[in-house]
Amino acid sequence: MKMQTSMQNTFPREQIIISRTPTQLLTYKPAINQDFVERLLGRRQKCNLPRTTQKRLTIQHNRLQELINPRVTWKEFSIAQIEKTGVTLDSGTSFKSRKMSRAFQGATSVVGFIATIGQRIDREIESLMNGGALAHGYVADSLGSGAVESLADRFHNDVAKEVGRQDHSVGLRFSPGYCDWPVTEQQKLFSLLDNKAVGVKLSNTSLMTPRKSISALFGIFETKDGLPKNSKHNPCRRCGKKDCIARRVEAVPPLH
Repeated sequence: MKMQTSMQNTFPREQIIISRTPTQLLTYKPAINQDFVERLLGRRQKCNLPRTTQKRLTIQHNRLQELINPRVTWKEFSIAQIEKTGVTLDSGTSFKSRKMSRAFQGATSVVGFIATIGQRIDREIESLMNGGALAHGYVADSLGSGAVESLADRFHNDVAKEVGRQDHSVGLRFSPGYCDWPVTEQQKLFSLLDNKAVGVKLSNTSLMTPRKSISALFGIFETKDGLPKNSKHNPCRRCGKKDCIARRVEAVPPLH
């Protein structure tokens, strides 16, 4: 796959995945990222969860899995240009983020997706909160976040395996509202994806319903020694928020 380079980094219009994986709607078995949940609930390297919190977590875990309906809608897009201020797709849609631009340098295409675990867990959290069971509601909310994070990770890894068969790798995920990517650009991302297929709506303020949903973009790269050529471009390395639970300083994208 030969790259064309210029001041604006124009890339060939070749897509990696769609020809082999025509479906754009995927379903998964329920799963929860327990480590992520415990970090949301306050566990740190030298600070374990309180016994009462751990007990609530154990009680809620199995019951809430029955309420989870994991689904993903996705699409791959060719890149027209990568500039210092953002990324432009062949469709003409432009996303403004300097950090994304640096991380996507060298990408041959990008994958956009919306992942959700459905509405039922939102209703359960609201029921607990409205009923005065605030601690249980907070734990349930954290479990929901862990479930949708697990779903996004599994989809990300599945794409990594698919493109790995073609000597490509995936980069880190970027979601609207994180780093320097404005949450309002969620509207642009939704215009490119079939959000109705997974039952996710977007408000005028660019917030998603169901709440336990994730939308994101990540790049597809030619590999070098098993890693994307731009693996050093991790925006978390330049961020001063040391206590962020989503910090990815040591993280590398999933490999095939």
